[in-house]
Amino acid sequence: DNVDYGDSSNSGIADDTQFSSWCGWHNDHGSLTGLVPAMYHDENGDIVQCPDEDAGLYIKSRNGDLVGPVKLPENALAFQVGETMQVHTGGWLHATPHAVRGCKKGGISRSTFAVFMEPEYHSSMDLPAGRSVSDTQCEEAEKSLPKTVRTLRSRWKLGMNFGEFSEATFAAFH
Repeated sequence: DNVDYGDSSNSGIADDTQFSSWCGWHNDHGSLTGLVPAMYHDENGDIVQCPDEDAGLYIKSRNGDLVGPVKLPENALAFQVGETMQVHTGGWLHATPHAVRGCKKGGISRSTFAVFMEPEYHSSMDLPAGRSVSDTQCEEAEKSLPKTVRTLRSRWKLGMNFGEFSEATFAAFH
């Protein structure tokens, strides 16, 4: 089965600000996030098909395109790149800005399971040989970030370990 990334025209969604509070725009700060397909439940807790074709996981591409809702095939496992992976690859891979748009119909809830993979607390956040801070934190890509996503450069500095980066990230958002 193939992952359905949805229609980039997004059925009337004009921009990345037209989302409910189910889960606002953000990047995961760890290395990699594993995701299984979402399930939707009615008020009785019964599993139902999502009654809103615009509800679900959305991502922003590096060039700023709003993509989604992403539909994973049953029994699939998907991965999203986090900011730590962006640093550890020197910018070859970029964190995936994402959000979950709520269902317009009341009485519907969404559940999924995510596994956040990250290095040990005191692990180095150094760049690979031959890569620079500007490779890792491309200003052009930052222009496409949703307004609520803080730039990596505002929280990560050379010489930090993962724990220090985590603390800077938590302080920036909470």
